[in-house]
Amino acid sequence: MRLMAVVSLVVCLLAGCSNGDDDSSGPSSAGNVVPISVGESAVCRTINQLCAVITICQPGTSSCQTISEVLVDNGSVGLRVFSSVLSTPLTQTVDVRGRAVGECTFFADGGTTWGPVQVADVVLGGAPAVRVPIQVIQSTFGGQSSSNNPCNDEVDTDPQAASFNGILGIGIFRQDCGLICATNSNNTLYFSCNGGSCTGVAVPLADQVQNPVWLLPSGNNGLVITLPNVPAMGAPSVSGSLILGIGTTDNNTPSAGISVLTTDDNGFVTTVYKGRTFGQSIIDSGSNGLFFPDASLQQCATPLDPFYCPPNAVNLSGTVIGENGSQIVVPFQVANTENLVQTGNAVFNNLGGDFSIFDWGLPFFLGRTVFIGIEGQSSSLGTGPYFAF
Repeated sequence: MRLMAVVSLVVCLLAGCSNGDDDSSGPSSAGNVVPISVGESAVCRTINQLCAVITICQPGTSSCQTISEVLVDNGSVGLRVFSSVLSTPLTQTVDVRGRAVGECTFFADGGTTWGPVQVADVVLGGAPAVRVPIQVIQSTFGGQSSSNNPCNDEVDTDPQAASFNGILGIGIFRQDCGLICATNSNNTLYFSCNGGSCTGVAVPLADQVQNPVWLLPSGNNGLVITLPNVPAMGAPSVSGSLILGIGTTDNNTPSAGISVLTTDDNGFVTTVYKGRTFGQSIIDSGSNGLFFPDASLQQCATPLDPFYCPPNAVNLSGTVIGENGSQIVVPFQVANTENLVQTGNAVFNNLGGDFSIFDWGLPFFLGRTVFIGIEGQSSSLGTGPYFAF
């Protein structure tokens, strides 16, 4: 799964209430806090879509721009921004032959992005700028097109259609691919392009698309996502915080007795649900629902499938288990999606749907403070990768 770079599942379910003004949240008074929200923008208009504002600068200069409507996704790694919203010139990454490097990224919901890997100075909240390779989403890069490209798939071309201007991948890994892409030119993610032709290429770790958090001079061991809960029938919007670092300041210090669940090398934990064990289970703010297979739950009719539509809300629970044996019973509810959508609200804690694995999506984060430890980085909770809540 890590090889695919993105594990998020965002099923297109549009909120009728989400046609308001762009999110204009300013920087928090705490330098390590990035404001995050659901239902407060015109581009991030999918139900339960968590978004933020970031700043991108031309490397080594004060030429910067603020980019709003950026999906906050701990299920992927790296910053990705549509070229159509990017006016700041960046530095193109090249291979050993001087050819421009591009990347394919694949989403679990079937979406794909293609575009150049370029270097930017990125600012998160009030933290110092970090120089980091990012993906610029541009279907025509390297003489390619939306339907004819190295990804062998139809790729994203428009922020409005994608419902985001970019993706802030702040997952548990440092790079979006790692050693596989550093040593194998047939990695299916990275390509170098010349004269309209693109071929697979191995890319050194430092030149791969990076998690910007781990490059910070301090607070680089992980992050915290904290969001309030919402009523059973949802809310028009909700605001919370993405806090950089774990145990480095008062606002990111874990409470005593918090449970730490380490992940496997691919970022998976295990979920036991109704006697079934799902070894490839994810905890993912980029997924807009709780997704899992359960034949006893009635599915919605088209176009709301594969979401669940039980006649009445159902109270359920699953046990999340880390590689270290630590386990937590997580109670949750699944309501009738059709009834939820009819409220016109944009954020729900009981939106569920069918999927082959167990995906603890955005509803899991509502009413919780979730610590996300980055691989190889140490903190008061241990060395990542791990989740703690």
